[in-house]
Amino acid sequence: MTGRTTPPAPANDHETGLRTEELDTAGQFLLWGMRSWLLAFRQGQDRPASDPSNAYRGVAGEGFLRAGVPQAMELIDDIFSALAAAALREIDVRCPRCAYVSPDEALLLGAVAASQRKQHGISWSALTQLLPPAAARATLPSLISLAVLLRDAELTLQPLDADKCGAPDLRIALGQTAAIAPVH
Repeated sequence: MTGRTTPPAPANDHETGLRTEELDTAGQFLLWGMRSWLLAFRQGQDRPASDPSNAYRGVAGEGFLRAGVPQAMELIDDIFSALAAAALREIDVRCPRCAYVSPDEALLLGAVAASQRKQHGISWSALTQLLPPAAARATLPSLISLAVLLRDAELTLQPLDADKCGAPDLRIALGQTAAIAPVH
């Protein structure tokens, strides 16, 4: 024993939990798409006359084309536009180079993974952790469409371990599997 102690975790727990490299390929791709949206959104805020959707196409368009899912870009834009406009709280989406998955990113990845398995109640529960019910209801079809599009392109996400991710909202969503998702 040297008398050294483990340094405390950073105040925002930015370097704890699941590492991005632990995600499967589909999870890493979707996380990149989500983080790219935020990057484009921030760039768009710096240029008031610009359209954030166009900035997103400029940042991420080629990646979605190469993956064969250009429509995914529009669906992520729909989901994240709703989050930007109506989120119940600040959502932790990190920069593209961050080595760790935030609990909110894990929640969204988990929601897509659940919808890929037709567990839309989990996706609904996850969205209601981030959005008011009306906004979640409007956003759920885009999330389900994104999940199906990725699954059909053989980009199926593996379910995440909520404890490993440090994602209490994902744990709540997974626990509410009996929730009814208002899908038409």
